[in-house]
Amino acid sequence: MSKDTPRLKFSELPAFLKSKLLLHTLIRLFLVVIILWIIQAFFLNLYTNHGQKLTLQKYVGVTLANAKKHAEPRGYEIIVSDSLYIKGRAGGLIVSQIPLPGSQVKRGRKIYVTLTKYQAESFQAELLPILYGKKYEFKRTELFNLFELNSKIKGVKFDPGPENHILEVYYHNQLLINGSERKTNVTIAKGDTLEFVISTKVGGEVPIPNLICQTLAEAKFLLSSSKLELGTIVEEGAITDPETAYIVKQIPEAQDGQTIELGSSFKITIVQQKPENCN
Repeated sequence: MSKDTPRLKFSELPAFLKSKLLLHTLIRLFLVVIILWIIQAFFLNLYTNHGQKLTLQKYVGVTLANAKKHAEPRGYEIIVSDSLYIKGRAGGLIVSQIPLPGSQVKRGRKIYVTLTKYQAESFQAELLPILYGKKYEFKRTELFNLFELNSKIKGVKFDPGPENHILEVYYHNQLLINGSERKTNVTIAKGDTLEFVISTKVGGEVPIPNLICQTLAEAKFLLSSSKLELGTIVEEGAITDPETAYIVKQIPEAQDGQTIELGSSFKITIVQQKPENCN
């Protein structure tokens, strides 16, 4: 310190503490501290907001263009990951998004969306996988994954095989596939619907079998294979061996085009000797 620099004497300290110079100095120091605190808070907030999580908007049902207008100013990037045709829905609409609406996501996050197509793609029925005799639930999933096809049960029909297996396939009420037929030249639109008739073991009907002139053993086998029952047996004359006896009457009677419910029973009349009118 220079010899010429004025020094504050202890006796002058009380006067200095009461001086305006000290007051102004303290005010300036306070203002500098406040300004530094504000600057620090501003940059800290800016740094924190860079990684801030926001609640993601629901974009499902919105057009891609409108979704981008909303997302891009918020730092999101919308990417189309897939598209599918939905009958009756306009094209260019978002039908799903990842992350899901309401998720907490950071700025800069990519939002993956699936859109509806403006026009359905089509293909020939020959490209359909094997459907007849296959389990309906498995094929419903396969058809949607391969062709975006929806599946609907048109009806059920008795079949002695496993339940819920495909017996018939229809497209716009046109038969495509059954046990003996498979049409290959029909054009099918992706996103459309196939209708199915599937198998059941309950409530079926079968034609009434003709048991006349058959032996009792033959009739038992025929009824069993048709899932029908043998009920009352009426004997005419002496019966020495019922299994080889012949049936001469049955109730219900067999008639062309007539059917009977599964599990129904028959009343028959048997004789031991083969009737003359039986060949």
